[in-house]
Amino acid sequence: MISGVYLRAKSKAHAQSTRKKDKLKPLMPQTRKKDHAAAKERSRSRRLRTALIFVVTSLCLFSAFFLWLNWPFAPQQPGPQTNIDVLKAAILDGLYTIEPNLALTESLTNCLLNAGYNVDLFRGVNVTIDLLRNIGGYKILILRLHSSIHTDGFLYIFSGEKYTESKYVNEQLAGAVRKGYTFNESEPPYFALNAVFLGNNRPDGLKGSTIILTGCNGTGKQYVIQKLFERGVKAFISWNGYVDLSHSDKATLSLVRALYSERLSLKEAVEKVMKEVGPDPFYKSVLEYHVP
Repeated sequence: MISGVYLRAKSKAHAQSTRKKDKLKPLMPQTRKKDHAAAKERSRSRRLRTALIFVVTSLCLFSAFFLWLNWPFAPQQPGPQTNIDVLKAAILDGLYTIEPNLALTESLTNCLLNAGYNVDLFRGVNVTIDLLRNIGGYKILILRLHSSIHTDGFLYIFSGEKYTESKYVNEQLAGAVRKGYTFNESEPPYFALNAVFLGNNRPDGLKGSTIILTGCNGTGKQYVIQKLFERGVKAFISWNGYVDLSHSDKATLSLVRALYSERLSLKEAVEKVMKEVGPDPFYKSVLEYHVP
């Protein structure tokens, strides 16, 4: 019964609702038309507003980009690159431990600094075979080292590293490194490097370098000098025979001042040294320069 009452009541209510709807039917199409027109107008307004925002935003972005490109401090487009060549010089004073000359190295350093060079100073035991083999990147190399021509015909330059049989074994067997004695019998033997291998571990390390070797017989073997030129050395300056250390030190300072303070040519600088300092008073050897 409850179910029947519910159904009958529902049917009656449904009939009344249907009649009400039937009375409203003539009005609904007109209402929907107005609503559709209003919705269409709102949609068109939104599209216009969106389009306007897009145009304004695009103009702002374009203007900002234009100003960025033309602003004086804006990044410039990459062009041809210029390598900044830092002037560097090195002084290798392998004689510092036994025969130091602080006044000389200080004067050389100040002269080169005033000429615009950055100066690296290596002294005594720090002048190793590895340093000599790996040296490079310097426009000026001043080698205050002993040097000698061996019976094999090669020029050898002394390190500040004391000799021991157990080190650089392969290099010793190949003749790239030898035991070297100085004229001072109280000194122990040192490792000496075949000058052909100076800076050998850096293929372009000596490119553009001026090498000043203060030791003996530096220009005694043209073959060695030619090999250095083949690796880019700009100039090689040394003595053509034996030379006393004090005389060589005096001549070296005079040469560096002539080259880098007075800005003389290589030829003029060497001639000036030979005129003012002169050949070695005992051995009569003279300072020579070689260029490719």
